[in-house]
Amino acid sequence: MSFYLPIFLLLLIGLRCIFWLFAPPNPDEAYYWLWGQHLDFSYYDHPPLQSWLQGWITSWFGKSLLTLRSLNLVTNSVFFYTYYCILKYLYGDLARRYIWWVILAILASPLYSIMLSLAWHDHLAIALSLVGAYLCIRFLDEYLANGKGANWRLYGSAIALSLAHITKYNSLFMTLGLLTAIATHSQLRRLFQDIRLWLCICLSVIAFLPIFYWNYSNNFLSFRFYANRSVDSGTLIMRLLEPLGFIGISLLMLSPFVAWLMWEGFRKVNGLYKRVALWTFIIPTGLLMVISLFSTALYYWNIHAYLLLFPLFPLALADFPHPPAPSSSGIGGENLKIFYGMGVFGLLFATLFVWNSCIFPISAVFGQDGDRDGRMIYGWQEVATEVQKISKTLPETPLLITSDYRSAAELAYEMQNPIVTAISKRISQFTIWNLENAEKQKGKNAILISDQWYPLTDEAIAHFDRVTPINNVAISRFGVYLKTYEIAIGQNYKP
Repeated sequence: MSFYLPIFLLLLIGLRCIFWLFAPPNPDEAYYWLWGQHLDFSYYDHPPLQSWLQGWITSWFGKSLLTLRSLNLVTNSVFFYTYYCILKYLYGDLARRYIWWVILAILASPLYSIMLSLAWHDHLAIALSLVGAYLCIRFLDEYLANGKGANWRLYGSAIALSLAHITKYNSLFMTLGLLTAIATHSQLRRLFQDIRLWLCICLSVIAFLPIFYWNYSNNFLSFRFYANRSVDSGTLIMRLLEPLGFIGISLLMLSPFVAWLMWEGFRKVNGLYKRVALWTFIIPTGLLMVISLFSTALYYWNIHAYLLLFPLFPLALADFPHPPAPSSSGIGGENLKIFYGMGVFGLLFATLFVWNSCIFPISAVFGQDGDRDGRMIYGWQEVATEVQKISKTLPETPLLITSDYRSAAELAYEMQNPIVTAISKRISQFTIWNLENAEKQKGKNAILISDQWYPLTDEAIAHFDRVTPINNVAISRFGVYLKTYEIAIGQNYKP
């Protein structure tokens, strides 16, 4: 076993590095990067912290794939170091051995492999939430021992969780789980009479004020977006089956092997840590299953639920009760095959993810349809070259407008032009920017970019006196056709 563990780790880490260094920006990576070029108190889709940091990094270090994902390097380091601290707290010196098991489990989980790789909000949110949860557990442990607890741990936890709240809204699930764990414990419940806990709550509210202000100034658009998101009026049977679908896709993306080892470890743990891990799992999972009964609950919204379960892996894998010999991996018992399965499953998924992100979407081999977001990663250098060529033939600098927020973000990133926008039926951050810039853009000509999946609608065409098709740009990789972008010129833009 000592031979296979480093092989799995090296291959998974190698695939992660290939993605970071060579994969073109995912459409949402470019979209969130663009937010950082338009600093504001908050944004339509998510809170602002990740984009604030992205904007600061870009202003200092410029545009590159490494710059785009440099924040991931920081958060991954914080994330795994916090797990080492948790393992040290639970197992003492054996943490130096067990940390590699936990790292492998996380890298082998499709959910965490994706979210820790992409320059989305999730990698920052879960790193901050894990730090906050760890400091909270250490504080609660001390509080049970001496009735007091270290102030710096409590306030540090509050700061980390508050920052997570202004990174992504679902980080609130971790805080609710921690508060529930406190409220259901007879001794810890006294903390609700402690002024320090209320100061922490005040700190969290203060951190959230920019988001409240932005929503107040924009007719509560972001809050309404999440309140009304994907409401489905399907049949009762369909709605009752929705939670089963949520559970199924969640298990698949977490990894069935990881889920089994989490369960095996959880059964063997006791004490305060088990209580907190239980509630931080039950609260988000239960709420999302309820939400799935009348709306859509996406599997990655539940990413906080599993964070405190990963450190329980050693209880499922180690040769307990006897410590392993220094020369062995220490992994044994009936779950050894599960461990192998976890590694192989993770490698297969990571390989497919990197192939789709760096070479071309596998779906393209089987036809010209499917995986729209995957195909949209490719071809923006060719499109940008054509757009620049057309721009030089026009008497004045045109507006650059696409038919979808994803394509607008990709083109903006490729051309380093934060003024690229989108006209689409789907409301996005571009909708807000269009309203803000309406007077500046009125009467200008525009280069319009669309494709077969997101064509120019009649509503979009109606914004111009005339729309004239100019050229098509066919995109392929290694001889495999991906898609075609259509370029046109629109005259006299009327917002």
